[in-house]
Amino acid sequence: MNKITLVFIFLILSFSSSISADELKCKKFDVKCKTKKFIEETKEYQKKGLEKSKEQIKDLNPLKK
Repeated sequence: MNKITLVFIFLILSFSSSISADELKCKKFDVKCKTKKFIEETKEYQKKGLEKSKEQIKDLNPLKK
């Protein structure tokens, strides 16, 4: 009885954690979903790089401080 209860609790927790995930999960051959995910990740990476480069330029230019 205890084993059944533990397995049941484990299954409930594993399903609830997968439902609340924010990450976009695509099926194996879903090209549209994978392309959308790739584009979103690329945009986020470029935004981070742009912010870092702006900070570096501000640090290098002593006249604009």
